[in-house]
Amino acid sequence: MRWICNLTLVGALALSGCAHKNSSSNGENVDNAAAVKDLQSFHLSDPEAPELVDRELNIIPTEVNPMVDKWVNYFQGKGRRHMERYLARSTRYEKLMKKVLRENGLPEDLFYIALIESGFSSAAVSHASAVGYWQFIRGTGSRYGLEISKLVDERRDPVLATQAAADYFKGLYSVFGSWYLAMASYNTGENRVKREVMKHETRDFWELSRRARFPKETMNYVPKFIAAKMIGKDPAKYGFDDIDYLPPIEYDTVILEKPVNMRIMAEKMNYNYEDFKALNPKFKGEIAPLKGDKLDLRIPAGQRELAVAAAADSVPETVEYIADVDTQVYKIRRGDNLSTIARRFRTTVAYLRDLNDIPKGRRLRVGQALYVPDRTPLRDRRERSARTVNRPPKMAPIAAGSAPAASSSAADSVNRFHIVQSGDSLFTIARRYGTTIQELSRLNNLRRGRVLKVGMRLRLPTDDLGSPGKSQNRSAGGQGRMTRPRPRIHVVRAGENLTGIAERYSIEVTALKKRNKIRNPAHIAAGARLIIPPVQAQD
Repeated sequence: MRWICNLTLVGALALSGCAHKNSSSNGENVDNAAAVKDLQSFHLSDPEAPELVDRELNIIPTEVNPMVDKWVNYFQGKGRRHMERYLARSTRYEKLMKKVLRENGLPEDLFYIALIESGFSSAAVSHASAVGYWQFIRGTGSRYGLEISKLVDERRDPVLATQAAADYFKGLYSVFGSWYLAMASYNTGENRVKREVMKHETRDFWELSRRARFPKETMNYVPKFIAAKMIGKDPAKYGFDDIDYLPPIEYDTVILEKPVNMRIMAEKMNYNYEDFKALNPKFKGEIAPLKGDKLDLRIPAGQRELAVAAAADSVPETVEYIADVDTQVYKIRRGDNLSTIARRFRTTVAYLRDLNDIPKGRRLRVGQALYVPDRTPLRDRRERSARTVNRPPKMAPIAAGSAPAASSSAADSVNRFHIVQSGDSLFTIARRYGTTIQELSRLNNLRRGRVLKVGMRLRLPTDDLGSPGKSQNRSAGGQGRMTRPRPRIHVVRAGENLTGIAERYSIEVTALKKRNKIRNPAHIAAGARLIIPPVQAQD
């Protein structure tokens, strides 16, 4: 029988493990014969790849049944806010990912696998430590050519991860001859699916589901995909007619011979760093290192000359991880493990593994430094810095009634300082203290392109934390009175929409629109500054 012959190819294809399940990998990277194919540029005006000649291969059936209806109802009801967010992101990656799938001879509809896997979020991390748009675990990602290291994780790259997923799906379809079984294998592992197909002599996914031969998650995987595909192809038909869609991605690539600090490079290009990072999400922090003897860096379309000039002035002194999220360093103590640390800092083990590049099976050492989320409220961070780091130098006691002698120490006592910590950058320091990169550079005589060193002492501008300056008012009675706190400002990042921003600050979308006088949410661009209304105003 043909299906038995096809299934014997499993061993020949060496398909062990999958995006979620990994029965053989030890968690370490695997050497790969060839790098994953990349797209050096992508423009909306690029010609589309020709359609497949094999129409059977190019079509994924859309079988509607009660299981599919259940998921459609879920996305229209309880899961509506999730689907709205996923649809909003989908337009950013749709043309790009579908191009990769077409060039691999695969149906474009596999694009909706990424929707149900990650909601098109490069930062998605599952409880099983699967990462990125297509949710590859470390072993499978490495097996399909994706680099995973302390500085780079290509599972987060929309092109490279889609290419790896395409290679995986081509192998799965060649084994099973069924897209439904290929998807089930992607979810639970092809060896599990192969055993059930061989045992029950059927390649009918629905029949195997009726017999409960798959895990519950896998039995729901295909119906969930079909529901997502139906909604994604015609959102208005299913009631999704007011989506804040993101613009499609476009880029060129420059090939550099030295690593760069992407935040500095973006500043020199007068380009929003979050947008620049969104073009290059495979880099874990601010530093983009060489791969071999070169660096392929994506840049805004049509900006090659400006990018090359900016890159030349953005070479870091050392190639090391510089976090571009709010983190702090935690030293491992006796009795600690990832679970206890994750609970302490209100995060997940999977996130800690990803942030610190810790494969499964690797033991923690007492005294080892880990990056963890900085959960300290911004106001408390400022107060903590003012009390400890910025404490003025001690001075000799002054007799009652006498005037202090003029000295440089007296002048220093009105200044504040920040000691650079691991993971700090001028951007994060400026954001923490409510100032600008330019002001910090001016106060500290920092030349353009200089990389901060851990332990450096940076002078900060005076503000409303007890220092005299423009942030303090005087009442008629002469008592000091602090000005009204500054409103919270959110700078829109690539991939964000009003729904996600409102969820983040626990406010209503309508309140966000009203406070910022937004009529058409679709016009909110990355880099826009939104005023966040206070939570109590929503009660």
